[in-house]
Amino acid sequence: MALLAAAGALALAACSPQNPEAPPAPNPAARANAAAAKELALYDQMRASRSWELAASLGGEIVQKYPASPAAATARQTLDDVRAKATAERETRRLAKLWSYTAVPEAGGTQYAAAIASREPLKGAPDPKDAERIQLVLRQHPKWGQSVYLLLDNAKFDCRKGCATLPVAFDDAPPQRMKATILPTGEPALFIDDDKGFIAKLEKAHTVSIGATITGEGPKQFVFEVGGFDPSKLPNSPK
Repeated sequence: MALLAAAGALALAACSPQNPEAPPAPNPAARANAAAAKELALYDQMRASRSWELAASLGGEIVQKYPASPAAATARQTLDDVRAKATAERETRRLAKLWSYTAVPEAGGTQYAAAIASREPLKGAPDPKDAERIQLVLRQHPKWGQSVYLLLDNAKFDCRKGCATLPVAFDDAPPQRMKATILPTGEPALFIDDDKGFIAKLEKAHTVSIGATITGEGPKQFVFEVGGFDPSKLPNSPK
């Protein structure tokens, strides 16, 4: 009986592997390439949907985290273009936020207005962020029609030497003299007479520069970054 038990033990020992093979070690490069490929697929989705800022972030991450991967090589082919479009997307959003729009019920209809502050502040505030700025206003009034004017809150235009014309430049074009009118009531508003022509040029411009003289400050050139203007906010045809 003992012999049979010993023989069985020897047989089991013969059938059992003495040195079982270890599972193959994971390949770090393969893992990295697989992860990069997944991110590349998402990067391509963001490009296809024109989500340029998200695509730029994903593409940059692929190139930084997996520089030697095939996915990184593929992303590099389009990343510069995507980053440029992301920058343009941010700039478009910034310019749009510079404008404020109102729609106020008035007798006979609705008054629509679009306003934007000048890039340059007026004097008088210790912190430039808190300084007042001149406002450029485009307005459609149900009774008075369409108007374009510069507006001051706590300052006045100095027209002692005349405000009959203002130097106005659209983008890099040479300044042109545009007729202007200041109300005899002394309101801090200076109207540009050719509202229709002014708005037509503004809609095609990135910046508008207007020269005006402010009491206590002298003549200054005020720049308005108008590239984000939305014409649909002024829905009425000029009268």
